[in-house]
Amino acid sequence: MKVCLLASTYPRFPGDGAGRFMHSIAEALVRQGHDVHAVIPYHPAIRPQPGVVQIHPFRYIWPDRWAIMGYAQAMHSDRALNKGAYLLAPLFFASAFYKLLRLHAIHHFDIIHAHWVIPNAPMAALFSRLKNVPLIITLHGSDIFVARKNALLGAIAGACFKQASAVTACSPQLYEGALALGASPQRTHLLLWGADPERFDPQRAPSQISLREKLGLPSHAPIVLSLGRLVKKKGVEYLVQAIPYVREHIPDVLVVIAGDGPERSHLAQLALHLGVQAHVHFVGAVPWHEVPAYLHTCDVFVVPSVVDESGNLDGLPTTILEAMAAAKPVVATDVAGIPLVVEHEKNGLLVPQRDPQALATALVDLLRHADKRHRLGIAARQRVEVELNWDNVARFFTGLYNEAVRGQSHAHV
Repeated sequence: MKVCLLASTYPRFPGDGAGRFMHSIAEALVRQGHDVHAVIPYHPAIRPQPGVVQIHPFRYIWPDRWAIMGYAQAMHSDRALNKGAYLLAPLFFASAFYKLLRLHAIHHFDIIHAHWVIPNAPMAALFSRLKNVPLIITLHGSDIFVARKNALLGAIAGACFKQASAVTACSPQLYEGALALGASPQRTHLLLWGADPERFDPQRAPSQISLREKLGLPSHAPIVLSLGRLVKKKGVEYLVQAIPYVREHIPDVLVVIAGDGPERSHLAQLALHLGVQAHVHFVGAVPWHEVPAYLHTCDVFVVPSVVDESGNLDGLPTTILEAMAAAKPVVATDVAGIPLVVEHEKNGLLVPQRDPQALATALVDLLRHADKRHRLGIAARQRVEVELNWDNVARFFTGLYNEAVRGQSHAHV
């Protein structure tokens, strides 16, 4: 099938980590035999990318400094839409819709697949209705949060759900949120994300020594790794608060915090206040090609996600699945879709959110017991190999596409 993916984030250049999971989904769909076109907002950093997915940026504003839609730019600290996003919304909608019409005239899409109900489903739903192309909507987290906070956006999301042949959500909270906004229970599906087992295969792990040398880390100190955007809902402040407790038992522990965002300066100040700044290493955003090296170098991967003060939370962080694919034990909080992939004491450890002491206890447990780390890591990778991988996600989407196209055909008989 000819599939049009409409997304508000996507890798902008080779090695970009932004929206990398979208590219993974697109490539997996190509492996299923689909002709995939990704329609994405313009960003000044976009560069040509070789590959099997055709990428079509659409420009909605000049000059470049006003291009704030997509790529996690339109939300302030991931908790509220910037005022500029409301002003740009009509231009964004019109430009994306026009791009869809132009591309459809050339490629004749069989499916329009909108990722993030807000902001992308409205133009996809209108396109679907006018051109009789089945619509699939996939939810990611912040889209449902925004829609439920704003009555107008909630009503728009509800109208889009009514046009959709199917809706997918990667966590129970997103699933319930979609139903609350009017999505049909019969057409709404819980679909867990995946990772690439081959890319993160520990048998292909690069040298740990070279990365430790690059970061200036001691050769034998145990490493706890956090990887993701530094926003409130990631809960990294509770990891920093846990470090003094961990050091009571593992004095030479090092915590590597990879990623960037508005919370970085606060986290650095918190580490200084707690006197653990020598044990916390902020390395900034990590290029995509270096992510496997970071995962293979760490001893434990940690995801301390929370429901933030405004009620926002992750859907299912793909970094968890990548760590599992790398056969690393994961310590994570029991929020959102995380408990559906991390099974306590089977392939990782779960702790309550906002509890530095519980987080520290779990980290110490794993850092002290190499055999347990190995056992949980192997079980985690096995689940990715068998179930939680992008090819299985693409097969599920393919089933939805086939059903939607059949339904569209029967509707016109």
